[in-house]
Amino acid sequence: MPLVFVLHGRGADARDLADIAPLIDNNYRFIFPNAPEPFEAAPGFTFGYTWFDGWPAERDSILRSREKLLRFIDEAVDRYPTPPGKVILAGFSQGGLMSIDTGFRTKQQHAGLVVMSGALYEEDPPPFSADIPVLMIHGTQDDMIPVLAAHRARRVLEQNGVRPEYHEFAMGHYVTPESMAVVGEFIQRCLR
Repeated sequence: MPLVFVLHGRGADARDLADIAPLIDNNYRFIFPNAPEPFEAAPGFTFGYTWFDGWPAERDSILRSREKLLRFIDEAVDRYPTPPGKVILAGFSQGGLMSIDTGFRTKQQHAGLVVMSGALYEEDPPPFSADIPVLMIHGTQDDMIPVLAAHRARRVLEQNGVRPEYHEFAMGHYVTPESMAVVGEFIQRCLR
């Protein structure tokens, strides 16, 4: 079975995006990992998890998460044997940034990368490859990660030979049935 990883955003957990599986499922296996660190919104007040600290991302925390996520992807593919080239790495917000950051670094052959309301960690960019299809979707009214961050990420990808499929929607920092229809179609096309 194809394997689809879906990475949540800051302050959420693995259950946050589980509802999207039925919207894009076509006999795929889904994995919804928790980010590695508890999210502390205020001293002593934690909820959900975070992939990294700060915005822009603090280097040490993103490097720790990158290492853990790359190892987790390898272990999951070993545990759930997946045909080469039948892995999708998708993420929302922080998870979107992590999907692009690790998707170009992993030894696994990806069928595609999906970045929903995310951005790019430019301080230590990955070795980009035009061979991996990338979908980027973003809300024009996003008040958490401004649409300009998506424009910037798209421009950096294009400057490095990657031609992402890019869509904007009249929405904030969330997904909609319309945006998920685009994600579902992209994933199905990549996993054919």
